[in-house]
Amino acid sequence: MLSIAICDDEKHICDYIESRTRRLLALNDIEATISTFSDGEELVCACKENPSSFDIIFLDIKMKKANGVECAKTLRNDGVNSLIVFVTSSAEYVFSGYEAKAFRYILKTDLENAFDRIFTECFAELKKQETDFFTLKTGSVVKNIPLNDIFYFESKLRVITLHTKNEEISFYGKLDNIEKELAEKDFIRIHQSFFVNALKIKALNKETAELSCGTILPISKSKTTTVKQAYLWSKR
Repeated sequence: MLSIAICDDEKHICDYIESRTRRLLALNDIEATISTFSDGEELVCACKENPSSFDIIFLDIKMKKANGVECAKTLRNDGVNSLIVFVTSSAEYVFSGYEAKAFRYILKTDLENAFDRIFTECFAELKKQETDFFTLKTGSVVKNIPLNDIFYFESKLRVITLHTKNEEISFYGKLDNIEKELAEKDFIRIHQSFFVNALKIKALNKETAELSCGTILPISKSKTTTVKQAYLWSKR
């Protein structure tokens, strides 16, 4: 079941997006819960305890009590990987949310024409994420691990350990081969021994990357620039 959040301090916009969303859900026979917020701080609080609370967030950029871009950055720093769709009253704000890794933008003046298409693209992206797996074999068992569940791969003496939120799986292999296999995905080699899901990076400094699970990993000096770029531009 999908979980969708709508955050806008203009009630008529919030109501319109909710109504349009429910219509599309019904047409496509999709089950979902919808939560509405009139303030960005309320949304941040709702996601604080569970960063996976929502699959899609429709977020107003310019609100009276909170700036939507800053709200989105806070969500990302808290480990929220939801698809964020910025809803804005002016095109001048469209480029201000790159660091928050917005998935799409909708101008309020174009809601009627653009909303159905944007919602369809969100749903398609979520389906794509569900079918993106890393396949590994341990003994006689073959496992398919959703890429979105993986925080990082760790290499030590030809043993690779795959780290997810709930488990660690070790197998023989080379990190170089995994890097090639996932070259088109949102993963970045931050160190000779660590290959990380860029979407799980919560904070960076010159020497370390903090992941949303709380793990802190070292960054090689030679990779500082590419890691920063991957963090800023990883797809959502």
